[in-house]
Amino acid sequence: MIIYKNNNAFTLIELMIWITILWILALAISNIDFNRLSNSQKLDIFAWKIKNSYETIRNNALSWKWIWPNLVVPDKWTIDFSKSNSWTILSKAYSWTTNSWTTELYNSQIDIPYDYNISSIKCWEYLQNRTLYNEMTNTWTIEFNWINIKLNTNLDINCDANKDKILELTIKNKQETKIININTLNWLVEIK
Repeated sequence: MIIYKNNNAFTLIELMIWITILWILALAISNIDFNRLSNSQKLDIFAWKIKNSYETIRNNALSWKWIWPNLVVPDKWTIDFSKSNSWTILSKAYSWTTNSWTTELYNSQIDIPYDYNISSIKCWEYLQNRTLYNEMTNTWTIEFNWINIKLNTNLDINCDANKDKILELTIKNKQETKIININTLNWLVEIK
């Protein structure tokens, strides 16, 4: 009688090596951070935060939204894009009192992270070639009086609030760049 030995099973040493390899792979995979965002994704989130702030103010003005502490409906909503205060984006609501816009009912600022910046704010006329822009040097304010929207500038000689209807923000994060166009004629915001 001939007995054949079947060598298809693992030896103890081979089994220990495979278990070690699997443990190393499991540890390597568990240290991978699947929630980490790339710089491009972080810049997208910041651009959407700016767009959402604009759209919130626009929608509040259109719907005559009242403000909770006073239950007062603001007469005017504004959003400021400023180069002078280390790049701030400030949303405000005002109420009409004694012939002036003095009562500030609401104030909200978008915090710009330290590694982000708004590298430029440009303005140009509607239906004008985009290359004929003017670089803004101070502060732009977009005012919403219910269904009326207009651009105001704070002593900026480069941009004319009566003619210029397109506002362009260029935001940067390290090597990444995004452009946000705000059209004050059709109230739309476009992120490129």
